[in-house]
Amino acid sequence: MFSKGEWKTAGVKMPETQINGSVRLGHYLRRLRTGYGYSLRKVEEKARISGGDIDNSQLSRYEKGLCYPSFDKLRVLANIFNVSIQSFSDVIDLESLEQSRPLHQDPEQALKEGSEEVRLGNFENAYACFERAVELLESSLNGSGPDERLGRARLSKAVALHKLGKLSLSENELRQVLRFSSHLTQTLLCRVILQLSNIHAELGDTYLADLEARRALEMARSAGDREGEAMALHGVGRIADEDGRSDEAISFYRDALRIHDEQGNRHEALILRANIGAQYIARGKEREGMRMMRRNLEETRISGFRRQAAHTYTKLVEAYYRRGDNEKVRKYARESDALAGSGQVRYVDILFLNAYYLWKIAIAEGNQVQERIAFGRLKYLRPSLERVSLEVSDFDAFIEKGKGRKP
Repeated sequence: MFSKGEWKTAGVKMPETQINGSVRLGHYLRRLRTGYGYSLRKVEEKARISGGDIDNSQLSRYEKGLCYPSFDKLRVLANIFNVSIQSFSDVIDLESLEQSRPLHQDPEQALKEGSEEVRLGNFENAYACFERAVELLESSLNGSGPDERLGRARLSKAVALHKLGKLSLSENELRQVLRFSSHLTQTLLCRVILQLSNIHAELGDTYLADLEARRALEMARSAGDREGEAMALHGVGRIADEDGRSDEAISFYRDALRIHDEQGNRHEALILRANIGAQYIARGKEREGMRMMRRNLEETRISGFRRQAAHTYTKLVEAYYRRGDNEKVRKYARESDALAGSGQVRYVDILFLNAYYLWKIAIAEGNQVQERIAFGRLKYLRPSLERVSLEVSDFDAFIEKGKGRKP
């Protein structure tokens, strides 16, 4: 079992109870093993080569959920299966969602409900629905091999995991889909590659993310997939935005927005308008930018899109931080926090960004009380983020240099 010290050292959450193992973790370990085509004894051999000691009977108990592996043993297993230690913690976190799993016997109904939960920003419920759909579709195949429907269900599950901040698990789900790429349509492959691009961008590998987004763009255009084309343009634009290439970002965003408006995809259009509006404000076109932002906030209020509303306010935070208008940064950070911190799901990535900009302002103003408050929030939120944005990297560098002050 994990000791408290081992979990703390790993930087992951400690399970509520450690008396028994985790059935979910056991299933995950079994899927990893069978996915590689390894027997229990094969894993034992590979563990020994890696300098570990996991006999096949121990692994069998882990897979049955009878006990937890120690941190050292999980480290060996992570190396064998090429996954992150964090992914094991994420798997255990998801165990709390068992009660949210729908009881449907129809995978299409589960997928439909999951899509609606994504639209509303209820990503935990969405994940539970998509997992149920995957389970039903896998059982219906009866060994006949994967098909397009299962691929789409796994992609939906990967998207929900991404939204929950479980990047390693999301990437692993996408890799499962790509193993059977010959069974899938060009449209689905385009979506899978684009989702991988989104994950790699958040993990800080913008070079790979850009290559994948541009590959997805070519595939979408080749297949005449307008929705996929818009999503890929958004992905390329986002990378340009994060690299500081503002003119390119706006151009890609506007092309993507035009297509989403044509297709009637309000959900994606709201995100793009917030991104474009923030660029306009940062560049001094405040009237035009605020017009887009107000339209966004009105639509999100009517539609009940909590995450899109929080995202819009945070883009205002970023824009006015660039302009040096600290009062507006504080104003919009409060609005964003109120939305991102309420509801069934807390949007940790958005909360972190708001705290980061408030922290930077407090440092610049020499306000030690506010600096400590913001710093404390950042330290609390950081372990829940796999994402590696510029803000996250800057905060991590600050900690590494040993300059952080205790709140």
